[in-house]
Amino acid sequence: MEPTPPLRISTGRRRSNLVLGLLLLPGKRRSDAFLFHDFCRLVDDIADSRELAVTEKRAHLEAWLEGVRIGGEQMLPADFREMILRRTLDRHLLSEILRGMLMDVGETEQNRYATFKDLEIYCRRVASAVGLTSARIFGAQGAEVESYAEQLGIALQLTNILRDVAEDASMGRIYIPREDLERFGVSEDQIIGALSSPAMTHLLNHQAERADSYFAKAELAWSEMSVNQKRLMRPARLMSAIYRDLLLQMHSDRYDVLATLYRVSGFKKLLILLRVMTSGN
Repeated sequence: MEPTPPLRISTGRRRSNLVLGLLLLPGKRRSDAFLFHDFCRLVDDIADSRELAVTEKRAHLEAWLEGVRIGGEQMLPADFREMILRRTLDRHLLSEILRGMLMDVGETEQNRYATFKDLEIYCRRVASAVGLTSARIFGAQGAEVESYAEQLGIALQLTNILRDVAEDASMGRIYIPREDLERFGVSEDQIIGALSSPAMTHLLNHQAERADSYFAKAELAWSEMSVNQKRLMRPARLMSAIYRDLLLQMHSDRYDVLATLYRVSGFKKLLILLRVMTSGN
């Protein structure tokens, strides 16, 4: 199996909500954070590719999974391998990220989750593990930091799932747990067909309330962090503020996610950045 091509910094791969926050980091930590960001974007692009067959996706992701394990380092691009050593990154967390991407691929890409507990495993892999690894690169440590990264990761991923319901359904993916569909009387066909209804609105509102509960848990952890921990975690704080804005937009529209693509404008992001930088807490 050929190793995955080396990661390269590119303008296209930097277009995410996190990029603005990474600019807050000093020199080498900033470049390492961008490298890790590009790794995450790359494996996510592999999982979401409409050009690659399922077998090809699995082969690429499994090659990365082998590379991040102890003993497989030579498969990795040199800069990424050196960054893992320099920041003493947790290889288990890197593996968890890739296992989360493999959950997206599955055997048929018809993603389904029976319960929220099942979905939570996915969220912890593709989001919390990313947050915990990012915190390490930022230089932030401590139980409060870890709790914040874990809870915020789930909150961000649940917000993503709510925002991208229609797009995910077009790929055969439904991340809303079956137990919730049954509870609110919404079928998979209604989601795939983007059919709005009062029941659908109640279902989506329930997903938003769940995301909000994890934002609240993250806020509790944030309140327990030291001034220095908060300073180091400002990129994550920016992500939190941007995604809270997204959640508020969706709530204001009564969750019109089947017809509307929600985004935060560049100007609004700059305003949020200014607020994060000048906030004392």
